[in-house]
Amino acid sequence: MNKADLVIAIILAVGAFLGYKRGFLMELFFLVALVAGVFLGFKLMGWGVEVLAREFNADTNTLPYISFLIIFAVVLVLVLFIGNRIKNSLDKTFLGRLDAVAGAALGVLKYAFSISIIIWIFESFKLDWLDSLAKDSVLYPWVASVAPGAASFFGDFLPFFKETFRQF
Repeated sequence: MNKADLVIAIILAVGAFLGYKRGFLMELFFLVALVAGVFLGFKLMGWGVEVLAREFNADTNTLPYISFLIIFAVVLVLVLFIGNRIKNSLDKTFLGRLDAVAGAALGVLKYAFSISIIIWIFESFKLDWLDSLAKDSVLYPWVASVAPGAASFFGDFLPFFKETFRQF
């Protein structure tokens, strides 16, 4: 176990704790928000770059990243707002403990997916130091494969999903 494993394990433990606190329903909405945010961020990135280039006189090298982040954030906020409204109406049910335990498991998955997205983006930059992080790591290879694996899995069922991620 190396330093990368320790950092990943701590982040996943935080995900489990927060998932337990928030419950399954909100974790599910957050996971949906992450997947939808990443998908729509990649899908609408070109449109976002055009809008940003037209409205702002910015460096064209950074516009794709800014576009992705803005689209991702808007989708995240909208989905979480809807989820929060539904959760508030269902809070009075008897499934509280089950919701919390299932939320912990989904919290770990959500944080693994988030770390995987970050790794995926860093790998697209071809950074040399990523290889040293992955060397002798137990958790890094597993976590790094979560987002690409999810994209491949959903791409088998939804062809437009696969086409969106093919370029990455």
